[in-house]
Amino acid sequence: LKDAAYNTLGAISMQGVRQADMRLGESCVIIGLGLLGQLAALILKASGITVVGVDVSEAAVRKALDNNVVDLGLTRNAAGIENQIGDLTNGYGADAVIIAAATDSLDPINFAGAIVRKKGRVIVLGAVPTGFDRDPNWYSKELELRMACSYGPGRYDLNYEEKGIDYPLPYVRWTEKRNMEAFQNLISTKKIDIKYLTTHEFDFDNAKAAFDLVVSKTEPFIGIALKYNTQKKASKIK
Repeated sequence: LKDAAYNTLGAISMQGVRQADMRLGESCVIIGLGLLGQLAALILKASGITVVGVDVSEAAVRKALDNNVVDLGLTRNAAGIENQIGDLTNGYGADAVIIAAATDSLDPINFAGAIVRKKGRVIVLGAVPTGFDRDPNWYSKELELRMACSYGPGRYDLNYEEKGIDYPLPYVRWTEKRNMEAFQNLISTKKIDIKYLTTHEFDFDNAKAAFDLVVSKTEPFIGIALKYNTQKKASKIK
């Protein structure tokens, strides 16, 4: 149940990966190794993609490296970072970049343009501005920018989410529900191991302490799980 609780977040990361439209043997850089970035890296690795992780936090990069989530992990201010990514990709640049960061800075979108290959794809999974500089990379490389909308097709559609009217599979292969099913399948078949992501657990009755930790950032965290009392019997409805 603890792993399954990541269902919605896993589907959000999976939609970002689907928007990247990767092929076996290609390379992808993930900018931002928070919870969504780590999940996206796990899914990519399970798909046979060479994964590079970049974050401003050395602890986040170390977490990804220690758990074999990325093939190359770098802090954003690492010396020669563009050259290191270039060397890993035989000088071409990454096939795609997934931005899983949350910031008001234009650095992620411009940095993505610098490290992706010509005709490459940049996917915005996190919350970042998209007012990139036209030169020297976006125009000359003819780059493609894609947005990942939450957990996938069906999101924000009243007919789909509230009335249960599905999209036909032959025409919309991956809906938000099917993304969730695919993520759960990765967990149940042990193709990905997300246990390291849960850094803290709180009883549900103590949920305020969990939110206080998120707001105060008094200690490093990635995934925070709220634990229900599963032994307590439900009251009968009269």
